[in-house]
Amino acid sequence: MNPRTPADTLALTTSALLGDHDVTDLLYRIVRDSARFTGCDAAGLLVRTPSGALELLSATSHATVELELYQAQVVEGPCVDLLSTGEVVEEVGADTLRAQWPEVGPAIVQAGFNAVHAYPLRWRDGVLGGLNLFSHRSSAHDEEQAATARSFADMAALVLVQPERLEQGAVADRLARALEGRVVVEQAKGVLAHQLDVDMETAYTALVDRATQDGEALSVAARNVVQAAYRR
Repeated sequence: MNPRTPADTLALTTSALLGDHDVTDLLYRIVRDSARFTGCDAAGLLVRTPSGALELLSATSHATVELELYQAQVVEGPCVDLLSTGEVVEEVGADTLRAQWPEVGPAIVQAGFNAVHAYPLRWRDGVLGGLNLFSHRSSAHDEEQAATARSFADMAALVLVQPERLEQGAVADRLARALEGRVVVEQAKGVLAHQLDVDMETAYTALVDRATQDGEALSVAARNVVQAAYRR
């Protein structure tokens, strides 16, 4: 299937993750489609190894491969900056690229690109690497393009961290934890229904609102409600 929208690509990747899959192929599809659906002309994926070195995982063209490897070699460029700050890096215009990265910038311009957009592959409290998008046009990403690129970067991170095979025992453990979370949510609903003198539907809405307002996971908010009731 040739994906017609970003949602198509993300759905296909998610489906592949649920079965046997080839990581290299999935990453290439993500990199290819991230360029296509953000209006860019090329893309590459650099990650940081445990030793701290930058390594290329995928790219849409040989020219992009050379740019990414050069970035890793001289330790300069959008992905290097991204790994340092954990933030999106975007530079537009040939002069800006040359000034920002004295070695890598001229190489990017010589390859025909006039804008670079790098998005972090976030995992928990860290950054695994960067999705680097290159464009011939001197234009910044708009809000929709940026949101699309972030989605592709997040999916690439999920492909990297998910084990290709999960033992049945591990699946059972995860299911058990999920069920424990559901139980505590039901307990919290009962507590709030009693405390607020409301029905269970209204109690559930109150629990969700509380979690949102406090910036907590639903299960955390539920445990806090139950624990507070026990202390009374």
